[in-house]
Amino acid sequence: MRIFATHDDTGCGWYRVLLPLRQLAAHGHEVKLKTGRGTYYSEMAGYPLVVGQRIDKQAALSPWRQLRMRSKLVYEIDDDVFSVDRMNWQAYEVYSRAVTRDAVSHAAQVSNLVTVTNGYLADVMREHNPDVTVLPNFIPSWVLDLPAPAGDRPAVGWAGGASHGKDVQLIARPLRRFLERHKEWDAILFGTDYRPTVGHHRCGFIPWVNIQAEPETYYRSLDFDIGLAPLAPDGVFNRSKSAIKALEYAARGIPVIASDAEPYRDFVLHCVTGYLVKYDHEWLKYLEELADPGLRAEMGAKAKEHARSFTIEENWRLWEEAYEAL
Repeated sequence: MRIFATHDDTGCGWYRVLLPLRQLAAHGHEVKLKTGRGTYYSEMAGYPLVVGQRIDKQAALSPWRQLRMRSKLVYEIDDDVFSVDRMNWQAYEVYSRAVTRDAVSHAAQVSNLVTVTNGYLADVMREHNPDVTVLPNFIPSWVLDLPAPAGDRPAVGWAGGASHGKDVQLIARPLRRFLERHKEWDAILFGTDYRPTVGHHRCGFIPWVNIQAEPETYYRSLDFDIGLAPLAPDGVFNRSKSAIKALEYAARGIPVIASDAEPYRDFVLHCVTGYLVKYDHEWLKYLEELADPGLRAEMGAKAKEHARSFTIEENWRLWEEAYEAL
């Protein structure tokens, strides 16, 4: 196949376009990758298959329609942009506009295929195009070979972007109580600085690392002993999330404590590779259990072994099959 693909410069572009299409290129397909959303139409026109990640500008619609006359179009999206919460203020400012939502809808409608991360988002996008394929997120296999986290002091960690304000509120109080009980432990926030929400002096912060520019530095920054993955239960937007955070932790050998929510139920093996939290008091309960170094090491090893089935090297053919079907 000859494929032209555009992607953004965030983790979404890394997992949804760069990783799988680089695998396609490594296995004999001709692939052209460009950063940006819908800005290379003169180059795209020469390719029989074009992948556009989250096209959401009205100005992009006319050339996207013109491409449909000579190319098969794949519209890639990994968030329910029609249900962005106000607390995610940066994304809300963009996707609360009817003109932006209309651009997403129309770009999806004229495409030959829409690709998404999970079944819930597939149902959302089928309202705009009946031809939707679920392609889950996967991790590069070399992450599993990185040295294990080895901080001077044990630490509980959380990693995420600015859309997780409600989610961090779920763990703030139990995390404070855990740190008060265990003076030898610290907490680390990686990505977005929610230290005011956590409200504890032994909670540190690591600024976000661009995963596309410095992938090894990004994964090495997940340098803690217990990983937290909260998702607020009242958020419709969260139903379109994937288990990528728990998978990143697992690939680093870090046991996870995650919300018992759709994105994590199919990945986290409860009481084996981590814990799924159904009730608020369980955040602290499971933190206390994982304070045991023996249990932590056992769960971390099982988590890493579980992650070996979720590498892009083992699963890239899902993209090949979806694209060849066009």
